[in-house]
Amino acid sequence: MEFQEIIEKVISLPGCFLVFDEKNDESQNTPEAEDVFLDIFKEKEKAEIVYSVFTNSRKNSIDLLNEAKILLENQSYARAVALAIMSYEELGKSQIAADYYSGILPESEYKKAFKSHKKTSYASRYAALGSHEKVKHGYYIDNNVAKTLELIRQSALYVDQDNYPSDNFTEDDAAFIIQKVNEHHESIRHAEWLNGRIGSKALFK
Repeated sequence: MEFQEIIEKVISLPGCFLVFDEKNDESQNTPEAEDVFLDIFKEKEKAEIVYSVFTNSRKNSIDLLNEAKILLENQSYARAVALAIMSYEELGKSQIAADYYSGILPESEYKKAFKSHKKTSYASRYAALGSHEKVKHGYYIDNNVAKTLELIRQSALYVDQDNYPSDNFTEDDAAFIIQKVNEHHESIRHAEWLNGRIGSKALFK
């Protein structure tokens, strides 16, 4: 499969819904007993910190994407691809912080996201209806997205006996992934403006 076909598959636009069959009564959407959610009114200082993670992660994502564009203009295509993926990771991180702030995700999921590449796939999450083993807190997150993008990022940065980064990517490849990540930013920004909310509450109002 060609690079652009892979990116088209793993980086889709947010705002989609999946419908799963109700096969049993046990719903993955139900928070576990130990889950602790943020109360922004009672925990104002903590909430301010989380909100700053949301805003700073998104700002860093935009900075990385702008730097990827500079690399593209200077024919550094492999590094442009790597920075675009890192931008996508940071965008995912901002959305996790937004959902923790908004009371959608529990603290355990928020903290876990910053220790794994789950943050990458989270930007490509889907709202889900019904009960399914892959659905948690009302969302389906395809972790294969994170794994695939991490492999691409590694191949864009590091040499080994079978890999030389500059040979792997073209100008069209770099421009394509930058465009895809930019579309995520635009979609999220528009949803926040339209609905007056952040994170999933903006996208899946």
